[in-house]
Amino acid sequence: MKIEGNRPNVDASLAAQDTARIGGNQGKEQSTRAAGDAFTVSPELALANKAIDSASEPMAIRPEAVARGRALLDGGRLGSDAQALADVLITRMLNHED
Repeated sequence: MKIEGNRPNVDASLAAQDTARIGGNQGKEQSTRAAGDAFTVSPELALANKAIDSASEPMAIRPEAVARGRALLDGGRLGSDAQALADVLITRMLNHED
């Protein structure tokens, strides 16, 4: 039994032409890709990335605000008037106050 290679009876000149053709095409593809590789981020994705980055940052805790809130809560004045609280929150949101 005779064992032959993958491509028995291959003409060496045809193989050389195939190699040259493939090599030439790869060079063209690489030069096209190098000049054309780019991507853009949609505005929605940019906004989502910004939100994720903002949420990932540690929040600044203001000890004076925490102490004031605890004092109001202990005194029974925090959360006792839901309508007034809603009005203040809405006003601050409309005025872009922190």
